[in-house]
Amino acid sequence: MNAITKTTCAALLSGLLLTTGAQAATITPSVTAVTLGQNETAFSVSLSLSEDQPFAGAEFGLDLPEGVTLTKVDYLDDAVQSAAHTPQVQRDGRTYFGFYQGRNAFQGEYQVARLTFAYTGEEEVDIVLGSSSIVTLNEDGTTTGDADSAPFTIQVTRTGSSSGGSSSGGSSTHLPDEDIPLGSSPFTDISGHWAEEEILRAVELGLFKGTSETTFSPDLPLSRAMLVTVLHRQEGTPEMPSAGFGDVDQGSWYTKAVDWAAGHSIVNGVGGNRFAPDAPITREQAAVMLFRYASYLGLDTSAAGDLSAYADQDAVSSWAREAMGWAVQQGLIQGTGEGLLAPQGTATRAQTAVLLLRLLAL
Repeated sequence: MNAITKTTCAALLSGLLLTTGAQAATITPSVTAVTLGQNETAFSVSLSLSEDQPFAGAEFGLDLPEGVTLTKVDYLDDAVQSAAHTPQVQRDGRTYFGFYQGRNAFQGEYQVARLTFAYTGEEEVDIVLGSSSIVTLNEDGTTTGDADSAPFTIQVTRTGSSSGGSSSGGSSTHLPDEDIPLGSSPFTDISGHWAEEEILRAVELGLFKGTSETTFSPDLPLSRAMLVTVLHRQEGTPEMPSAGFGDVDQGSWYTKAVDWAAGHSIVNGVGGNRFAPDAPITREQAAVMLFRYASYLGLDTSAAGDLSAYADQDAVSSWAREAMGWAVQQGLIQGTGEGLLAPQGTATRAQTAVLLLRLLAL
């Protein structure tokens, strides 16, 4: 089979007229309806593709309404990640992206990409798959394009105070009156702990559970899966389509929580199509998750705090600086006893219980 150059293949995926193939691939979004809170702007949708015949690449064209932008494309399956990717471009009002190889390297089912969108409008709008091309390389070096895949529509709506409703992400949990005495502690390992009262309140609110009937394990590092599970529980454990992370097994105790958090852009993973569910969550990772969760709840996250008072401010990762600044400004994170932020330090169950109570009090 004649090899096709990278430039030629990229050109094919960038708008050349292709011969229509006989069999259409199936292209499916993870959701067909998204509801945003009044102050929520970001959301994610995963895209899957199924094709029985070998093919070399695919291009997708989205019709985006006014106010909607495609801000990020995260390719998911390893085979798609390792392929070449066409740059995200706009042609004739349509937004295109795609992937390709110089041979028919693909066949079967793929989690193609997680698409992150931003929507700043108020009206109900539709995102439409306006076109698609599944490209096959023939033995004589020519190409065949399948453009017959059925389009799909993702409806985006917004709820909020303007219509008298509540935000889609709005939590119904309120902090109890601090003057109301807390019940006796069932946990034998928190007596005298600096966060004893906050732990009991977090348990009463259903944010946390004990690690056994008699222990809370306050100083146990919190895993990334544990934190998204706490947030998911706070929202009533709604279900979302699979986020497609390669290291999140279906049926695990945290799977639905990860899917929910990824679907609302509260988490984006750690790269390489991984979520790292069992990794201890760092203080800056926790700050970012809570920052995004606050935005999901419709809280004002525009205030930026000054990190200059902390000697280790330069250790804060660039992607976490906005969230850490906000968390400090809101009093969620107050630094360690040594006057450090310790952004890469692990967050414990007790520390996270305190963070969540402070967040809910905003």
